Amino acid sequence: MVRTARIALTLVVALLITCPAPAAGKKCRPKKPFGLDKVVAFTYLDSKKCDPKKLRSVTFFEPVGPKGWRDFAPRGVVTAVGHTWFDLLRNPSDKAVGILVGADYGGNPKPAVSIDEFGFDYGGQTDEKAAAILRETKRRRPELALCVWEMRGPIPKVLGDAYRDVAELVTLESYVGSKSEYWWIAAQVHSARIHGILPKTIAALGIGKGGNPGENWATTKEEVEQQVRFVRLIAPESPGIGFYAGGDFPELIAKADEMAGRYFSLPTDGSGLPADVAAIARLFSDRHEKPTLVCAPEWVEPNRSTDDPGKLVKPNTMRAYVLNLGESDATNVKIRLRDAQDKGGQVFAQGIVSVIPKHGETTAVLPVKQEWKSWKTWQIEVQSPNSEVIVYKR
Repeated sequence: MVRTARIALTLVVALLITCPAPAAGKKCRPKKPFGLDKVVAFTYLDSKKCDPKKLRSVTFFEPVGPKGWRDFAPRGVVTAVGHTWFDLLRNPSDKAVGILVGADYGGNPKPAVSIDEFGFDYGGQTDEKAAAILRETKRRRPELALCVWEMRGPIPKVLGDAYRDVAELVTLESYVGSKSEYWWIAAQVHSARIHGILPKTIAALGIGKGGNPGENWATTKEEVEQQVRFVRLIAPESPGIGFYAGGDFPELIAKADEMAGRYFSLPTDGSGLPADVAAIARLFSDRHEKPTLVCAPEWVEPNRSTDDPGKLVKPNTMRAYVLNLGESDATNVKIRLRDAQDKGGQVFAQGIVSVIPKHGETTAVLPVKQEWKSWKTWQIEVQSPNSEVIVYKR
């Protein structure tokens, strides 16, 4: 059975926070990123059009130059030097670690680097390399705070484990346009909760428009507010929220600033949200007796090379990320990838997953039997005995 949404009015959020067993009589509390009570992140703002110093709610700003921290420190705002993935993932791991360890942090007594971005192939060779770089960097320079932008949706296990062990803050690229795409944010948050890292993870909402034609994010004040309220609903244990403005949208940024200022006073029970929006959240928090599998054509990537994510591992395999929201394991799950109908509609990759654990996730490795002719417009077909299957599309 395939469905795309469920209508409901309430939400019960399961708080699955992983932390060491506390001593007798003491309550276990997750570590606060940078020691901040509230993380409100504004990122990549054009300072010529929007002065970040005028933001009232910001507690974390990135990226800055090596000495940029001096401009924000008097306000108690934490900053991070920005670094792209390019030279990290296109160089040998040891050289990548040396780049991060030896970078100029402008004499900041509490240096931080924000890596833009990791999350390439749902636990494939490139993701394994990224995880290893993070771990070795932290080992060689433990005082350096590692912040990571996670792209392409949910977090695979190899990165979730590394983030839990060594990252200071994880930022999810939660750039969606309207409620029809809120499932994307919900799945990201759900994966962070599975890996026990939601107390150090924030969702960054897209403000305005992206860089690609037709890529619209939150383009009205009403949409900004609804997305912020939705994140508060699905991620009450998150330390905060973030925003990425894709251009010059001063009124929308001002609205985001205003909403962030009262973020922690917003309700966590879904009140104030439309029923169909609350239903999206409820899908990911409800109790599902039988296996309930969630997947999407966009959650499929080829296995990318350790040497360079632009190169594919031979023989080609596709890696399809699948969530199981159910109370039971899904077994003998058959997954096929089929080209879009206007590209012939042929099956080009398929495989079988023996078990997708209850309340868990997996990445199905699908051998490619012929060259694919479409990209992200392909169809994903999932067959699983006694399971409900939900296929989302953006």
